[in-house]
Amino acid sequence: MIWAGIIICGVITFLIRFIPMSGIISKELSTSSKNSFKYIPLAVLTPLIINELSIIQNNNFFFIENYKLYAGLIAITASFITNNILATISTGMASYLIMSNLINI
Repeated sequence: MIWAGIIICGVITFLIRFIPMSGIISKELSTSSKNSFKYIPLAVLTPLIINELSIIQNNNFFFIENYKLYAGLIAITASFITNNILATISTGMASYLIMSNLINI
């Protein structure tokens, strides 16, 4: 039953992406529909990132020794300052490595 659900979701995902590009539907989307598509990545990625940054070790919520959370906050700050995705990722990863390796010594 699980495999059937996975296959059905895969087929639906494929069709959602294939049909508009295939020319089967030649109708143009409205501007409000096009504008709403820019919020999809934010709506999908935000819960994933928040979950990954906030829950560590046995599904407990920690603030004091949660270096991922602090590195995420530093990366968010770098994102606002630089507006560069490479700088954001590099700053976040570097800060996490520094905090997790050098602070625990």
